[in-house]
Amino acid sequence: MMQEAVNMYTLYDYLYWRGDLTLEQVPFNEVDAGILARFAYEPFEGIVTDNLRDWVKVSDACKALLNSPTLNEDVLDPERDNEFIRRVGESKRFGDMKISGFINDTDVERQIQFSACLFDIDDEQNYFVAFRGTDNNIIAWKEDFNMGFEFPVPAQARALEYFENVVSTFKDGTFMVGGHSKGGNLSIYAATFCDDKYNVPVTDIYNFDGPGFMEKIMEMPEFKRIEDSIHTFVPEFSVVGMILEHLERYSVVHSGETGIMEHEILSWECGPTSFVHVEERSAGSKFFDQTFRDWIADLDKTQREQFVDTVFGLIMCDDARKLAEFKINRRETLNSMIEAYKHMDEKNKAGFKLAAKKLFETAGNVFKTTSDKPKLPL
Repeated sequence: MMQEAVNMYTLYDYLYWRGDLTLEQVPFNEVDAGILARFAYEPFEGIVTDNLRDWVKVSDACKALLNSPTLNEDVLDPERDNEFIRRVGESKRFGDMKISGFINDTDVERQIQFSACLFDIDDEQNYFVAFRGTDNNIIAWKEDFNMGFEFPVPAQARALEYFENVVSTFKDGTFMVGGHSKGGNLSIYAATFCDDKYNVPVTDIYNFDGPGFMEKIMEMPEFKRIEDSIHTFVPEFSVVGMILEHLERYSVVHSGETGIMEHEILSWECGPTSFVHVEERSAGSKFFDQTFRDWIADLDKTQREQFVDTVFGLIMCDDARKLAEFKINRRETLNSMIEAYKHMDEKNKAGFKLAAKKLFETAGNVFKTTSDKPKLPL
């Protein structure tokens, strides 16, 4: 596990010194939501079924995960996840919860990465719907960028379908919804557009460094209706969470990591009932935010779509499906990308070069006009 700064406490510490406290003793809080959002990334295949009424105790699910011979291959970070799963399972606060309804759907052809599960947090018909964020699949990252020109993306449509299935199954329940990274975006989308016929009592929506929406979406009356229930958290160096617009309020959280690695919620600092909030995002995060915002505004929908399709088409030209494969075969993949670019038709090549040129020009203009020059610890 990573070495934290002196006197800095993370979710691991919270699970250790608050994990024996029940929800009756200390009510559910934003740190609890963060833990469930991160737990939704774990590989529950063969442990939790897609049946919403087929409950598995979280402590039992954790034992099964730790006994899986392929766990280190299936999790985001073997060192972090092994310890995280162990502490979740050993804690009374989370170990006594129940989990069901696990779905994991990734398909390159349909350009979708979607995963979700349901938690019964207290046997009192209080439920937490957790949407998994962007994982190690390259198509998952492409779907994130598709949000800049497509609405809804397939994962958003699936999230709404999943949520409506949950609320129609447990009609007398009270619901919280949450997720990390893209899962935060899916949480807001599902709660926003859930059919009025369900009359769903959604008490809280938790978005942990998830992308925003196009501004016209956030100005819709459906969004305004649930806006006050949204709790958005981003680290100081937020990149993913600053994609598109955030008209809702958000809190900035201190992380023990630097740069893009601050996106990992397991690195966020927390106290007994909340994360440790700071005043503002870093200069680097603001730089990326403004650059991406201005660049998007300078491209029309067709140009955005063409650029994203081209970039990810080049990345996946060597049949790489996961980021790990791309990293392992980096030299071979880069050579394949160069060859693929050479053979690209002139129309697509011209569109790609134009968008790339605008991106670099935008970054330069933002840098020139920024008084607090960013340090970019990537």
